Amino acid sequence: MPGRRPALPVVRSLVRKVRSASKAAAYRLTKGVLRRFGYDFEVFPRSKRDAHAVGSADERFYREWRSPSPVWAPWRGEPDFREAYDGVEPYTVVSGDRCQVLYRLGNQALFVDGDFAECGVYRGGTALLLSKVLEGHEKTLHLFDSFEGLPAPDPERDPDLERGVFKATSVQAVEALLGGFSGSLRIHEGWIPSTFDGLEDSRFAFVHIDVDLYRSTLDCLEYFYPRLSAGGIVVFDDYGFPAARGEKNAVDEFFSDRPEAPLALPTGQAIVTKLP
Repeated sequence: MPGRRPALPVVRSLVRKVRSASKAAAYRLTKGVLRRFGYDFEVFPRSKRDAHAVGSADERFYREWRSPSPVWAPWRGEPDFREAYDGVEPYTVVSGDRCQVLYRLGNQALFVDGDFAECGVYRGGTALLLSKVLEGHEKTLHLFDSFEGLPAPDPERDPDLERGVFKATSVQAVEALLGGFSGSLRIHEGWIPSTFDGLEDSRFAFVHIDVDLYRSTLDCLEYFYPRLSAGGIVVFDDYGFPAARGEKNAVDEFFSDRPEAPLALPTGQAIVTKLP
């Protein structure tokens, strides 16, 4: 009927849609402006349980980190990191915030006696980043990987992972990717811990452990910890991710009777610094 006013529920629905659209536009605009200045924030939905965490003893602790206000996002705003990160992203599944942790801690470890090592190379992206940290310094970069993906996991300790996962490249491809690195590079192809043979007298300043599995993580710690210099740093890439909770369990177990305590980060990583 001409002149008839729309029903109240229809009006309310339109108002809600306009408000929602306005909030979304304001969110995108604010986020864009903040990112130009190196800040970031996210509005997360109510946390949902990760399917990999369901049924675990620590299920209630796996949730999204959230910030009530914008926070400094150095992986977006630091020119030296952005320069080092250039070309890395296509060759890694390690996110920018986690790569920034590696970059900053790697630079700190330059002042510690010993070499650098990475266990779990995947396609070589984080190895490329570490090589940029080491450029011009007399430290060797050791890379350990089977290049066959993960070994067979323990079905009780690593129920969410499968043999062969993360098989993605070859020794030759990683060598080519790091071809511009003028420093000392050693790639140890094979299964951990047998690839540690012959390196008994080595010392390390920085170790990146990205092996996902309980046994492999424990093997890495049993080799590297005694050879880590005071002030040396170990970064565990998958400590906080429920699909790789075998890594977390191995780390917690190993340090349960040692003075160092793993520091869990909002990125999902954990770090340990060797005490004197």
